[in-house]
Amino acid sequence: MQKHKILHLITSLNIGGTEKHVLALVKNLSSKYDMSVAYLKERGNTSDEIEKAGVRVFKTDLFTLIKYLKRNEINLIHTHLYRANILGRIAGKIANTPAIISSQRSIDGWKKQRHIWADRFTSRYCDLIIANSETAKDILIKREKISARKITVIYNGVVPTTSHSLLTTSCFTVGYVGRLHNEKGVCLLPDIAKKVIDKNANFKFLIIGDGPEKEILEKRIRQYNLGEKVVFTGWITVPENIYSLFDIILMPSAEESFPQALLEAFSYGIPAVAADVGGVKELVEDGKSGIIVKTNKADDFAAAILKIADNGYRQFCENAKIRSLNFSVEKMISSMDDIYENILSKAR
Repeated sequence: MQKHKILHLITSLNIGGTEKHVLALVKNLSSKYDMSVAYLKERGNTSDEIEKAGVRVFKTDLFTLIKYLKRNEINLIHTHLYRANILGRIAGKIANTPAIISSQRSIDGWKKQRHIWADRFTSRYCDLIIANSETAKDILIKREKISARKITVIYNGVVPTTSHSLLTTSCFTVGYVGRLHNEKGVCLLPDIAKKVIDKNANFKFLIIGDGPEKEILEKRIRQYNLGEKVVFTGWITVPENIYSLFDIILMPSAEESFPQALLEAFSYGIPAVAADVGGVKELVEDGKSGIIVKTNKADDFAAAILKIADNGYRQFCENAKIRSLNFSVEKMISSMDDIYENILSKAR
């Protein structure tokens, strides 16, 4: 029997939660479906991993995409992230692609009215929109005015791992993982580090990632004379090489939907200090697997870090590990497979 053809369309294939999600889908489902992946802007490192799984990756634009959908008789186009969602829906409609699915995996607080209108208008072409948190679903309903019947929630998944070695020295390492961008709250990192280290010199910070705010952050770290205590590593792509390095994960974001970095950290038994934004509270159990900070003040983030270190750190680690078991990649893949089967059966 011929496999159904599924095309994934994404804005870029850099390192990030959505890119990891696409990689997980193609690695786990390409034996069942004939999959390909297209991107609009940057190829990125994730494309290499997708190609290693035997899946074609290519750059496209609207007109090339329409031709590809028609020529290859694609049965389903699955779009990811705002730009790809809008363009992919339009292309799928013009090409008369039998099934169109979109993913909502971020809060997109940057949207202006024209972006909201475009999302609302083109959503009529979708058979389904998949949100990765209840918060993201609620935003689509309230802000974009999209019917709840067209939206379903599938949480991110993570592969179970062996917990990292619990702290054996008096030195705590706090890690940040992600883009160095304002929406991630990175402007708070230098002040948080200074306030923690001023109270306890047995702390150090690792900042894993890159982005437009890096030079500003490095300058402030130098001004605070914390060069030996705060280290910028750049991107590290292997999760084990990330989460073996620190004891607490810090996420001071201004917006998140369902942060993959927190989920990955939990799978290694690493508790979180995270801002009370988006779907964070759908993952982090406040006071158990981490502490949710309800302000954007560096003092409060610092206090939360010190509290975890001083009060039942090992229990926080155990709770984080247990919490991660509720979000397996197998469950995520199974849910996506069910959706593909159901929509493709109706599209025949």
